[in-house]
Amino acid sequence: MMRVGVVGLGKMGSALTRNLLAQGHHVSVWNRSPGPLDVLVAAGATRHASLDELVGAVDAVIVMLWGDEVAREITLAQVIPAAHPPQIVIEMSTLSPSMYETLETAARERGVGFLAAPVMGSVSAAQQGSLTVLAGGDQATFDAARPLLNALATTVTFTGTVGASGYLKLANNTVIGVVAETMAELLVLCRRAGLDRRVAVRSLTGAFERSAGSKKQQLLYRDAEPRFALNALLKDLLLSRDAARALQVSMPVVERVLPEVQRAAARGLGNRDYIALALER
Repeated sequence: MMRVGVVGLGKMGSALTRNLLAQGHHVSVWNRSPGPLDVLVAAGATRHASLDELVGAVDAVIVMLWGDEVAREITLAQVIPAAHPPQIVIEMSTLSPSMYETLETAARERGVGFLAAPVMGSVSAAQQGSLTVLAGGDQATFDAARPLLNALATTVTFTGTVGASGYLKLANNTVIGVVAETMAELLVLCRRAGLDRRVAVRSLTGAFERSAGSKKQQLLYRDAEPRFALNALLKDLLLSRDAARALQVSMPVVERVLPEVQRAAARGLGNRDYIALALER
């Protein structure tokens, strides 16, 4: 079993530590505040007096921190300088693409393997080993780390560069934000219209699921043959906007999307499938 260090024991770091311990890995842990350490040490993890000591005792270091500034303070200034070949530093924090590139450069200067490997999934997924990992970096480093990544995730995607990994993670989380805001606006509309909330929630979540699932192949193969024409979508968005205004509901997502759909229709895409919006840019 691989000797693994986990740096950053927030909810996600603690959960993936428990998963690795359950699989029989020897796990060393470090955290800036002592709170989570006692619980994980009681569960079988090894505490170290310093980051230097932890890094020196493991084959790979997983870092799970909050953002760029903490990564600069911990990963860049402490973890990577303490690492040595053939160790691998796996940065699982969600950082800016440029910070991943900075960390990779620092690791390369020391001859240390580095992966940007942000994750998607909940705390329970981290503890169950069912995360999705978006890993970018050197192919050989990815291959060497793959058994460890497989212990943490049911889906491991190699993105290519570390920057690509960062951009893909941010794109995924932007989908989450846009869906949440859209859902909020539409639930207000449905409430003002007198709809039962449970009926509205079931219908709207079903719409999101159908839309996402049904368009995958069209997006992959740039297929804009009409299933639901962009002109039909335009007509319905205009109706939705007018209904919202009549009920005095603010719907900024619709107000932002509508001009893009109108411009696409004006470019001659009205009789194509509405997914042409994503294919023509």
